[in-house]
Amino acid sequence: MIEHNIQQELFFPPEEFEKRLAAIRKQMSAKNVDVMLCSGPENIFYASGYQTFGYHNYQLLAIPLEGKPFLILRYLESLLAYRYSFIQDVVTWDDTDDPVAITIAALKERGLARGAVGVEMTSHFFQVSTFLKLKAGLEQLVDGSGIVEATRAIKSPLEIEYMREAARLTDVGMAAAIAEIATGKLDQDIAAGCFGAMTRAGSEWTCRDPIVTTGDRSGLPHSCYMRQTLAAEDAVLIEISAVYKRYYAPMMRGGLVGRPNARVERLASICIEALNAAIDAIRPGVTSGEVDYAARRVIEREGMWENYRKRTGYSVGLGFSSWVEGAIGSIKKDDPMVLQPGMCFHLPVALRLYGEAGLGFSETIVVTETGVEVLGKTPRELAIR
Repeated sequence: MIEHNIQQELFFPPEEFEKRLAAIRKQMSAKNVDVMLCSGPENIFYASGYQTFGYHNYQLLAIPLEGKPFLILRYLESLLAYRYSFIQDVVTWDDTDDPVAITIAALKERGLARGAVGVEMTSHFFQVSTFLKLKAGLEQLVDGSGIVEATRAIKSPLEIEYMREAARLTDVGMAAAIAEIATGKLDQDIAAGCFGAMTRAGSEWTCRDPIVTTGDRSGLPHSCYMRQTLAAEDAVLIEISAVYKRYYAPMMRGGLVGRPNARVERLASICIEALNAAIDAIRPGVTSGEVDYAARRVIEREGMWENYRKRTGYSVGLGFSSWVEGAIGSIKKDDPMVLQPGMCFHLPVALRLYGEAGLGFSETIVVTETGVEVLGKTPRELAIR
């Protein structure tokens, strides 16, 4: 144990972490996994509370089917575990060490190296080289992808409270972003205005800069601010999320610079109608495919499918490298996932006239016992300024 004088700060009570670990172990048992090695930063945070913006470094959370879990962290990152983690057993590695060798040794020391060791093969933070070294040093390596995600799908009341606060901060940012829209301004001004407002209001470090794209660039999917001057009749696409205790509540809104533009206004009308249709379809017991169809039929009716061509939404909540919880679930065509109370989704409905203009409108929602709760409060309308 490292000597330290670090005050512990847990975002959730110990009882909630214990409940999460029990649910993860239930999934492990069903898949015959004796030890789960979690590498995704969201999964590590969910089960332990540990967080760092240095999540690109090798880090694992080992959860045995029986016995206490432990973290394997770079020494410099390990100090954060004593601040934020419910799990205080930490194995450290230095920059001159092979962290995979230390992982294998730690498993052997605890008598955990002979059973089925699960790894997250679909994780963006689990390298092929790590897999090959673990496979060579352990008797049985198996795919444990999805085990933790299955327990994250339904948010706890406290998680939803954090998302409500993130949504409040997102509204603050969106109001500031819309206020910056004007002829002669830069797309940078919109991004800076909303980021500054959210941060000053209480938002934490975020996984993603504000998404602001304007004029002809707004017609390019996943483009962002890059010193573009706003001109009359330009479309403005804004997608942002504040973060509160690592939880997000994204929102997308559309703007129009200076004066009316019939083509841009039509895009807005279709997006808002499709988004409203999706929200109206949400309730416990329906499938994600049914919700997707509610939005998609509006877009197809208007002959705009080629300007859409994507899913209607995805699970959202906890984030480090992204706010997208796509590994948990998506609102997409013919998807059979049944919606349950406590599930949370972001529904980004966007249309683009490629290379000319693009707009989007979205909401973060919670599936309730009787229907749906929309977390954001910003009016669902085209902002003409």
